[in-house]
Amino acid sequence: MAQDKGPVRYNHAFFKSLTCPTKVTWTANIQKMFTSTDVSHMKQVTGGALDLSNYSSVKVWASKIYSEVAGGAMPPPGSGENPWTSDMVNTFGCWIQQGCPQ
Repeated sequence: MAQDKGPVRYNHAFFKSLTCPTKVTWTANIQKMFTSTDVSHMKQVTGGALDLSNYSSVKVWASKIYSEVAGGAMPPPGSGENPWTSDMVNTFGCWIQQGCPQ
């Protein structure tokens, strides 16, 4: 995720089209998806602009994070972290669809 691009606005039509059978929250579902390696890497890459351990930060960057994990670019190849599963990507998208509840 490039430092200079900043957060991306939500594409409401796209997220509205996701199938979301259950309620998704930051505390119950999203927070645990980010490892300590993810958190430290993104703080370094974004100069501290994105803190994956912080609800408010992830909410602001949610659409950009979604595009990165859905495209397999986050976590970056070679980081030692496994790419997100399709279920994880969908859960994150559903969190966005539902208004990023805490």
